[in-house]
Amino acid sequence: MKLLPNRRLVRFADVGTMDYHPRCMCIRNDIVIIYIWCVTVNEKNVHTSKSHIIWMNTDGILTKRLSFSERIWKLPSFIQSLESGVCVLYCENCTLYFIDLLDAKSDKCDKLYRFKGIYGLNPEKNFDCTGMCTDQSGNLLVSDHRHHSVYVLDKELKYIKTLFDARNGLDKPAAINIFNDQIWVSDGNQMYIFLYTNV
Repeated sequence: MKLLPNRRLVRFADVGTMDYHPRCMCIRNDIVIIYIWCVTVNEKNVHTSKSHIIWMNTDGILTKRLSFSERIWKLPSFIQSLESGVCVLYCENCTLYFIDLLDAKSDKCDKLYRFKGIYGLNPEKNFDCTGMCTDQSGNLLVSDHRHHSVYVLDKELKYIKTLFDARNGLDKPAAINIFNDQIWVSDGNQMYIFLYTNV
């Protein structure tokens, strides 16, 4: 990883996870949070997802590490750091998506909350997300291909409201981010920029 201010290359510490691959990362308060993951399959074709979430400072020194595993194919796609924990967008069994808020203070990254979808729709069957970010209030903003929308979720991952949808020109919103009171939404070969005020 290159640090831009002085063009210095930081060599991160060896975390001893040869079979694991980094899947996503985020930076908050000069701490780099990286989700590394691997999957194993036994003779009965049962998948086990093995996860490590590691915290490093900008000198590449490991400051914290949590590990956990589950008997399911669950691929991490995005990670965001919130005050209450670490929010992870997962793809399960190659289908659609769900979001978990994990307790970064527990040894096993216990699940605090799970996004239960909007309007009673099961997210694992109806939620197709490829982007998320946070606002200054700590709310989570997520894109949804399936419903051509960008939603706001609260700190417990409960749906608050739809910010933008097909009525605003969105078709397949993907990566999103907030910069200078504007939300940037990538959609196919276009970029939409909307004014945003914290909810």
